[in-house]
This record gives sequence, C-alpha cells and structure tokens, in this order.
Amino acid sequence: MARPVKDISLHILQGTTQRTNLAESSVPGSLPRPPKFLSKEAKKKFRSYVRLLAERRAVTEGDGDLITILCSQWERWQQALMKIRDEGAVCTYERIGDGGTVVEVEKENLHVSIAQNCERQMVSILSRLGLTPKDRESVRPTSPVLPKNAPPHPDSAEGIAAEVNRLQALVDAERAAAANPAAPAESEPDLDSEELTKAMERV
Repeated sequence: MARPVKDISLHILQGTTQRTNLAESSVPGSLPRPPKFLSKEAKKKFRSYVRLLAERRAVTEGDGDLITILCSQWERWQQALMKIRDEGAVCTYERIGDGGTVVEVEKENLHVSIAQNCERQMVSILSRLGLTPKDRESVRPTSPVLPKNAPPHPDSAEGIAAEVNRLQALVDAERAAAANPAAPAESEPDLDSEELTKAMERV
C-alpha cells in the first residue's frame, strides 16, 4: 500500500522537503493538431489524447510530435494484434531442410514481436506524457493561456528578459544622474547592480 502524501505543514515542522511536483510551468498550454498523414483512426486517437492531457493542463503545441509517434505506434500495435487474432500466436512456416526438401515448422507468429515492440514504445511515451499511474504527478501543469496583450509570465524567457531590460534602464538612469548632478532626480527608487545581477542569473 502506498504511503499517503505528507501535508506541507508537517514538512515545515519536520524540516523536510516536499518532493511532489506541484509547481506550475511557465509555458502556457496550447492544443496541437494531428498531422495530415495520420489515418482517420489515428487522428481520433490523437485528439482523445490531447483532450485528456488538456483536462490535466499538461499539453502544449510542442508535444504534438510525441503524441503523433504514440498514435503511430498504437495503430501499428492494433494491426499486429489483428494478425495475431486471425493467425494465432503460433504459426506454421515452411523452410528448406536437408536435401532441399520443404519442411514445415511451428514458430511464434512474427507479429507477436511487432506488437511487443509497439507496447514497449507506447509505455515509454505514455510515461513521458504523465499518462501512467506512476508518472501522472510528475508533469507540471501548464500556466493559463494569457491574452495576446498580456505581459509575459515572470519566469518565462520573455518575462526575465523584460525584467533585465527594466533594471538595466534604471541602472543607466542612475549612472546618468550621478554624472550630471544638476539634472532633476528621477522618481524611481534607488537601484544598485546587485538587483540587476540577480535578474541576470535567472536568464
């Protein structure tokens, strides 16, 4: 039986760190579209995965290729399973024996190994997408989709760059004021290079 998740207040009391990944990603969510080369059934599977991940806030446009590979493996897996159902797990094959005679031998259906390979690939991709019981808590939720004119997320590359530029402008303004004491004082608060350095370290 799995151990219950420890409450955050208990972590604080005991001085331990909470290992569950509850932090929100700075990447906003978006819905990838299935590529045209997928079959009709694979496209339906693609959209069902996207819908499931979107409900969990765990999908972006950049995940489209990974979901495409998953759906391609799923379709190949279905085709292999149909062959196994029709032909059986063990098939009779012909081979050339001694003296050039044709000999019939029973061997595992070649589609069994295809199905097993697809299953391994699918489990690996499902794990990366957080769609297994073990991995569902390992995927950070995406940030909400912002309006077009909204400022960038503070932790995104654009938000950090904007903050660095703002701090650099304040530093430049203070240096210019120090070089020209006769100029009127700026209304902005004093700013030293330490704050700018901290912002640069986030890039």
